[in-house]
Amino acid sequence: MMGISPSVKFLLILNVAVFLIEALLRVPLSGWFALPALWWQSLSFGQLFTYMFVHGGYMHLFVNMLGLFFIGPTVERTIGSYRFFVLYYVSGILGGLGWSLLAQDGTYCVGASGAVMGILGAFGALYPQAKLLLWFVIPCRAWMLVLGLAIWELHETITTPLIGGIANAAHLIGGIAGFSYALSLKHPHLLAGLKASLRGKAKPKPSSAPRPDRLTKEQVDAILDKIGKEGMGALTLRERELLKRATRGQG
Repeated sequence: MMGISPSVKFLLILNVAVFLIEALLRVPLSGWFALPALWWQSLSFGQLFTYMFVHGGYMHLFVNMLGLFFIGPTVERTIGSYRFFVLYYVSGILGGLGWSLLAQDGTYCVGASGAVMGILGAFGALYPQAKLLLWFVIPCRAWMLVLGLAIWELHETITTPLIGGIANAAHLIGGIAGFSYALSLKHPHLLAGLKASLRGKAKPKPSSAPRPDRLTKEQVDAILDKIGKEGMGALTLRERELLKRATRGQG
């Protein structure tokens, strides 16, 4: 943890503010913002964006914001604030869409769980070997936690749920969306290869272009200085690649 990041701070404040406005001022935001199961019949497109900012109670809000607070800053510093917002909203929106396809008429979905699961999925894609504490006690690798949660959410989605009243489909789809998005950023060649295969093109051959100039001492020193001040989590994907090349002795 290196302190809270800007986008995470904004989202925390926004979610808590919406909850307090409804709880203290008795403004019925849930009734306006919640996502109905058959949202397309009432053309409630706006609720795909708003449902993730209202919550069903204090504990619901607390658990979601806890995950956002602990996992969000590392992911944001790795992919940047703009991409982090894309990750949050795309995971939340796709999670809501996935839930609505399986939900019964008359039910509603609220909460940032799909978006937060997307952030957790992204963390697992970016740092699969990172050690996390499950329930603040049990140590486990990030990939193990993400995979375990995905299996649990899938089980709760396709069978009679052991715990009712939870939008498990939103969690599952949001997590998959976040994992896929982060994986495409971490390994852009995979996405390029997929696009080429879908278009029926041959896999591009490795470039024969001359290697770029060797890293200068000033570039390496700047990256090392940033690590010393802010930690490894503050490095961008570009800086990580430059550091990897430098440690391997490649220019």
